[in-house]
Amino acid sequence: MDKLTRLPNESDLAYHKRLIYGKLVDGTLADEDYSELASLLYGKEYSSDSTRKMIYGSLRTLQLMDEQAEKSITSEELLSELDMKRMEFQKERQKFYDQRNALNKVLRERARQEELNEIITQAVSNGDLPQLEYSPAYVEDSDNDLLVSLNDIHYGAVVDNYWNHYNSDICREMMCHYLDRVIEIGKRHNSERCIVWANGDEISGNIHHSIAVSNKENVIEQVIGVSELISGFLAELSKHFHSVHFVSVAGNHSRIDIKDRALKDERLDDLVEWYLKARLQAFENIAIGDYEKIDSTMYLIDIRGKAYCGVHGDYDGSAAKVQTLQTMARRPLYAVLSGHLHHCKIDEVQGVKTVMAGSFLGMDDFCVSKRIYGEPEQMVCVCDDTGIVCSYCVKLK
Repeated sequence: MDKLTRLPNESDLAYHKRLIYGKLVDGTLADEDYSELASLLYGKEYSSDSTRKMIYGSLRTLQLMDEQAEKSITSEELLSELDMKRMEFQKERQKFYDQRNALNKVLRERARQEELNEIITQAVSNGDLPQLEYSPAYVEDSDNDLLVSLNDIHYGAVVDNYWNHYNSDICREMMCHYLDRVIEIGKRHNSERCIVWANGDEISGNIHHSIAVSNKENVIEQVIGVSELISGFLAELSKHFHSVHFVSVAGNHSRIDIKDRALKDERLDDLVEWYLKARLQAFENIAIGDYEKIDSTMYLIDIRGKAYCGVHGDYDGSAAKVQTLQTMARRPLYAVLSGHLHHCKIDEVQGVKTVMAGSFLGMDDFCVSKRIYGEPEQMVCVCDDTGIVCSYCVKLK
């Protein structure tokens, strides 16, 4: 019979003791690896090193039990003490793992961010970038500002189907057309400031295999490409408004890992804002990041006395979530700005406006398979101290 096989009528304690003594005392199991004994002794798989420590701890407990048995300690008390020892050991072991995991998470996040920044810095320094020159804009004070969406660009994606053609070159053409329309709307309303909100999915990313196949550029090239596109967009707007403000939040397409493993705070979209700060630092009337970033998934910005909350939309797909956002913001919200669903829409939920912007991408293969029809479009709102007074759904084609 195998030495590790439980004997007929052998109790749990007797079997546990026989294996531990066989390994450490009488040598009958000296050749067995500690890891092979883990599941038999403790019901789970552990490494050899962890199992060895546990077995030595159990040996000491069993020896104490034997000593107490000689003093007429009941079997119930011995089992209780053994359980307490095991419990204390498991608690301390769990504390150690939790502390180690927390430390590793911090180190991993910092290392990834620094590595990505270094890659982009090197790519920019080696590239031939167009010159962006600042010239002061003389704009009279007015009673309204423009709220301009720049959502779901999905830069780097390539789509070629019956309903849509999209690539990085087409994206640039759309951006130029959109820029002209924004300037036109600003002049029509004599708008003073321009607030550009980019609420995620600025790049196509690499989150699904089908997307990875359709991406024209790798993710770093996507970040640099879309950042340059937005830099030119903001630089040109700065010539037509008293000031230009850029606010952003990351989307789901820019996560670094697959959904189940991705960390909430690791999104490549965040690099776009970092890039813009460096690229446009000479522009005195462009402000990057002058808003309240609650965390990596939402921000708050004040527009003429009204509080607007920005999210991507992947966490906030129902009307109930609007009220949740107001609770999380800890102040009354006038409007929630979002994207993600690739179509323009303005609605109201329990007194809070919901402003959804469209996408540059239009209908990709995912939309076709889900029978979701949509055209490339973005949202421009005119805002005064009463809120949104009018809006434009700007078609990009």
